[in-house]
Amino acid sequence: MIEIATQFLPILFMLVLVAFVIFIVFFLSGHFNRTKRIEEKLDKALREIAEKKEK
Repeated sequence: MIEIATQFLPILFMLVLVAFVIFIVFFLSGHFNRTKRIEEKLDKALREIAEKKEK
């Protein structure tokens, strides 16, 4: 039983590592999409303010 566990331990570790990396990539991509949307809203608001000042 111990031999089987030691055989599958590296494979299990690799699977956990891969799952962790995929989770981080998805988390970061979602975070960057959110900040990009916030930047777009800020740009739009600043443009509107600038247009109002010009008038």
